[in-house]
Amino acid sequence: MAPASDPGKAQAVPKASATATAPSPCELHALAGHWVGSCGRILDETPTLTLAPATAITSGVWRRDAKPSAVWAGTMTVEESPNAPLELEVYAGGSGVLRTVIGWFAVSGLTQSGQTLRFELDASREVPPSALDREILERAGAILSSESAWNRADNRKCPRAATSWSLYCAMECATIDVTGAFHHRRPALELVRQIVDERSAGRPYQHRLMDYNNDPTTRLVDVRGVIADALSRLGR
Repeated sequence: MAPASDPGKAQAVPKASATATAPSPCELHALAGHWVGSCGRILDETPTLTLAPATAITSGVWRRDAKPSAVWAGTMTVEESPNAPLELEVYAGGSGVLRTVIGWFAVSGLTQSGQTLRFELDASREVPPSALDREILERAGAILSSESAWNRADNRKCPRAATSWSLYCAMECATIDVTGAFHHRRPALELVRQIVDERSAGRPYQHRLMDYNNDPTTRLVDVRGVIADALSRLGR
C-alpha cells in the first residue's frame, strides 16, 4: 500500500468546533469551468471553496445502499492550508457529504440555478460513521489479530507489502480494503481518534494514532480495545 498523501496528517488546519453554528449557507458562482465561493464564517475562518464536476469520488465509497447523483472535486483554502483537497457527493434530494481535511460534514438543500450553486453546510459536527465504517473497524481488528501482526514502531507509512501494521496503518489498510481508497478524516478514523484522546488524556501526543501506538505503555490489548470500543459505540 502506498503511503497516503494527506495534508490533514500534520494537524495544520483547525478541527471542527462543537460550538459552531449550523447550518451555514454556501454560495458558489461559475468561474472558468469551476464553482468558486464560500460558506461564510465557519471554523473561525472564511474558507474559499473551488469545485468542478467530477466523474467519481476518489477517496473511498461512503455507502453501498446508494450512489451519489452528482460529484464535485476541488480545493478549500484556509489560512494554513491554501490548497486542501475537497470532494462533495450529493444524493437524491440534494443532501450529501463534503469531505475536507478538517472532517466530513453534512450538506443539504443543494440547488443549481444558472451560474450559482447553493447548499447548506453543517460544520458544527462531523457526519456519523456509516455501515462501511463498521466494516472498516471489523477489518482493522482482524488485521491486528496477533502480536506478530502488530507494528509498534509506526511512522504513518503503510506499504502494501507490510507484514505487520500499526493502529494507523491497520485503519488505512482496512479502509482501502473495504472502500477502495483512503481518506484521513473518514468517520471510522475520527471515532478511533476520539477514543484514543479519551484514553490518553494529559499525554502530549502530536500525532494521536501514531504516538498512542508507539507509547511504551501501550499493549496490543489496548490497541484492539480501541477498535472494540469503537465498534461498541456503533451499537455492536
